[in-house]
Amino acid sequence: MNFNVDLTMEYVWAIVSWTNIPALFSVWILYYATIAIYNISPLHPLYRFPGPKTAAMSYLYEAYFDWWLVGRYGWRIRQMHEKYGPIVRINPDELHCNDPYFTDEIYAGGNRIRDKWQHQINTGASSPVSVTGFSTVAHELHRIRRAPFAKFFSRQQVLKLEGEVNDFTQRTIEKMLRFANKGPFDVKEAYNCFTADIISQYAFGEPIGFVDQEGWEPNFATWVSYFFKSAYLMRYNTPVRIIAGFSPLIGNFMGENVKKMLQWMNAIIPKYVTAAIDNPENSRVFADVMESDMLPEHEKSMYRLSGEGFNLIASGTETTAATLTYITYYLLAQPEIYVRLMEDLQGVDPFSLKWTDLEQRSYLWAIVHEALRMTPGVSHRSARIARTEDLLYRSKDGNVQWVIPRGTPIGMTSVINHSNEEIFPNPDEFIPERWILGGQPNYALERMLISFGKGTRLCLGIHLAYCELFLMTATLAFRVLPRARLYETTIEDIKYDHDLVVLQTVRGSVAARIEVN
Repeated sequence: MNFNVDLTMEYVWAIVSWTNIPALFSVWILYYATIAIYNISPLHPLYRFPGPKTAAMSYLYEAYFDWWLVGRYGWRIRQMHEKYGPIVRINPDELHCNDPYFTDEIYAGGNRIRDKWQHQINTGASSPVSVTGFSTVAHELHRIRRAPFAKFFSRQQVLKLEGEVNDFTQRTIEKMLRFANKGPFDVKEAYNCFTADIISQYAFGEPIGFVDQEGWEPNFATWVSYFFKSAYLMRYNTPVRIIAGFSPLIGNFMGENVKKMLQWMNAIIPKYVTAAIDNPENSRVFADVMESDMLPEHEKSMYRLSGEGFNLIASGTETTAATLTYITYYLLAQPEIYVRLMEDLQGVDPFSLKWTDLEQRSYLWAIVHEALRMTPGVSHRSARIARTEDLLYRSKDGNVQWVIPRGTPIGMTSVINHSNEEIFPNPDEFIPERWILGGQPNYALERMLISFGKGTRLCLGIHLAYCELFLMTATLAFRVLPRARLYETTIEDIKYDHDLVVLQTVRGSVAARIEVN
């Protein structure tokens, strides 16, 4: 037995000896060169689709724009569409569509199977996030994982807990007012505290406590930003993803903010989940999930549920906070919008707000939707795979037609869809009026938004986000904005420049500094 092992090891060492390194490297180069040639040959199923040959050859082209240039492949894809048309091939295996009228085919609902693409969810590496519903590839497993959570985020359930949202709204506003005459602060950080405490209260039965702390920082978004900053490093580097699987072990050797983010993911969130499970009378998400028959027992591991908890807070914090920051900026930068909003809110009691009542205020509704158009939750492209059916694309004018083979990843990018000049004229301008038709909300236009995704993967927290947006915007308009002004903040502080999964400006995360007097 030992003799055979010795022979095997001797054979292995013979292959990898220093003298063979050049030969092995040549074989490696030849292997990838062969794949690149195949990718642009007529043998490849996507050969007929237009796009740059350099993009079709390998993932290096995509990695250059997304990883090396930091989240700028969206701009390059936009240029591809201008040159090649509504359907383009953007890497060896993926197509991209720039036609909002095809949205419901790509992001289909009901029983039509739509898988995610592993390449795009590699950003979660080997952390607990990688086994959550958000990171699930298969349509069927995603439905199983989503079902027990979905009922807690239904519109009816949000309405039942609206009082808690209103409570945090008032507490956040009171804290803003306590900053009067004490210098400027970044209102985005205030909203990060607001949204993180709400989703924590909603999911775990207790807030993290960011609203009640003395200042606005640090908060959860401070640390989770490092998760987004590492997203493309993880996507394009398999060895790094493997190393990241040992994150609890390597955390002590990394920067303080990265260390804190890993601590939240691997230690703090599990404690919140455990506390929620041990306190079922609170009737919160995780206690109910553990008792649910909808989720198999092997799906109820603390590791996986901790990933779900991290995802809930991460996705429920940054996205809505960015939208509220846009609203704040434009209400202060364009006073005529604020004046019209206050006319729309006549007769409303700022201390007794109701989400369902505020939704009936057309101009407020328009402001919220215009902000969502400009601050989609995920600004990076998002592909789906129609595993069981070919998709037939036909342009609106009938001049372009393609059959997308089943099993092909094809997606859209929200910031491209939302900048379509045919649907949204002057897309770089904040124009709430575009959302009003005959004095009423333009619900037909709303169907063109993919700020929360669409179909079976629609954002779980869409109703909670709307509740937060309506209550906070109205309260802010009544109580803070009459006493506030922008401080050293320009359009460059909120305007889309690139993405790290979520929207980034030329200066980093969305920000708007205000002073309250």
